[in-house]
Amino acid sequence: MSEQGLRPLSRLHAGQTARVASLGGGREFQARLVSMGLLVGSQVKVIRAGGGTRGATLVAIGPMRLGIGRGMAEKIMVTVEHVSECPRL
Repeated sequence: MSEQGLRPLSRLHAGQTARVASLGGGREFQARLVSMGLLVGSQVKVIRAGGGTRGATLVAIGPMRLGIGRGMAEKIMVTVEHVSECPRL
């Protein structure tokens, strides 16, 4: 996986699917993400993008849904796998 395709989860749009490449932050932050089921290698689908300076990013990891704040989403690096044909609202 090249670093060229890496981007923070916070930069994805609704409908995009990505794979978690790395978790930034400290050990406690990483442990918190892992406890929520967000692991390196996990596939995530963005249900709702946080957008701008406010709002959580809502992602699906299998049948589970997680709301991730913008600060946390900035520290989760992903590689985009798929963009659906969903219209943007």
